[in-house]
Formats: sequence, C-alpha cells, structure tokens
Amino acid sequence: FENSGSEKEFLDIYRREEMDKYVKPSVTVDSVIFRYYEGRVQTLLIKRKNHPFMGKYALSGGFVQDQEDLNLAVCREVQEETSVKLDPDHIEQLITVGTPYRDPRMWTITVAYLCFMAFNDIQVEKAADDAASTHWLDITMVDGQLQLVDGDKTLSHDDLAFDHWEILLTAMERIKGRLEYYPTILSIMPEENTLTTYRQLFGTFNEDYLKMDSTNFLRRFKHLFQKTGRQVATRTRKAATYTYHIKPL
Repeated sequence: FENSGSEKEFLDIYRREEMDKYVKPSVTVDSVIFRYYEGRVQTLLIKRKNHPFMGKYALSGGFVQDQEDLNLAVCREVQEETSVKLDPDHIEQLITVGTPYRDPRMWTITVAYLCFMAFNDIQVEKAADDAASTHWLDITMVDGQLQLVDGDKTLSHDDLAFDHWEILLTAMERIKGRLEYYPTILSIMPEENTLTTYRQLFGTFNEDYLKMDSTNFLRRFKHLFQKTGRQVATRTRKAATYTYHIKPL
C-alpha cells in the first residue's frame, strides 16, 4: 500500500491490512544462572511440573508478557518459578534460539540469558508456577564435554527439556571464550581469594588452566588480579590473596 498521509494513518492501515499476513511466534526467556558454592560452580535448574517434558530438568523461564521488556521478563519468570531474585545488573543476553519445532506446543523463539549470583547473595529457592522442584547442579566442562551433576546423579542430554542442554553448552562456551579478556564469571566469586581458587574457577570452563601453576597463571592474567598484601591459611601453607577487576567491554 502507499506510504502516504500521517504516521497515524499509516499505522492504522498497516495494522488493519498487513499484520495478519505474518505468522507470529510466541517469545520466551530462559535463564542460565551461575553461583559459586563450596568450591564448585553450580547452575540452577527446575524440574518441570507440567507437560511437555514433565519431570525433566529445565532452565527457569517462560513466556514474555504483552509489551514486556525482555530483561524484566527473565527476572520475573525466575522469581515466579524459584523465588530467586536476579540482579538486573548481573544478567546479559546469551543467545536467541528459533529452531523450528524446538517446542512441541507451538512456534516459540527464546532469548536465553547469562545470570550471575553474587557470592554473598544468599537466597532460599522455592519451587512454584511451572516448577515442581528446584536444583543447584554442579556444572563443568570435562574433555570438552558438558557435565551436569545433581548429587550423585550425572545427567545426560535426554534428562533436559527442550533444547536446554544446548543452551547450557553455549553458556559454558561463551564464558570460556571470554576468560582472557572479559571474565564476567568472576562476579560469582568472593571479592578476595587465592590464585589457586581463581585458577580452579577458570579450569571449570577450560581444563588447560588446571595444568598451570599459580605463577604462570598470574603472569597470564596479571591484568585481572591485584595482590591484597594479606594471606590465608591453606592445607599446606599460607597463600597470598588477590582481588579481581573486570574491565567493561
């Protein structure tokens, strides 16, 4: 149709004559939430209460409401399902996935988020809404493969709903790829720790760092860590502590 007249007239005509020509997908948000707990990196999953994939592990998330900001949507959905309140300053968009038939109910496009829980942000999870239960799982990369462990159970791809295994793998690879220049995963750590602890954190995503000693690790990442002048007792000796600084992109 002709693009003439006022903008209001254009929009009225467009809505009346053009919008129904296009099939509209539903939009969802999903969260990949990380925390540091007792020396391990963990991610928060739910078990689904309803079909589809009832009883399977899944990322916390859900449908975006009418005219809702995506960042607000992921925070709302996580709080509704798990009672966890995300810090909007510690979330970032990870990937948008629109693979056909990824959701057996309908055509959905999801926007997945990386979410980082501060070390001192202690919250009690409580399942609600579409979640039957909440679970903090140990997560790491072993021989280039994603490993998820819930207690004494090691999960496989088939234990997760939808394409959430692939989204978790994407999250791990994103963090791994940025360790050298923008390691936002450090935001889940205490503000002060030993180089060995930081090296083990990085080794969760890239096993090569576990092969380094602390001297070579510091030489490689001297732009990230600053010595505090303090020491803490370890199992064998006293070790110097360091703080970290993540430079924004």
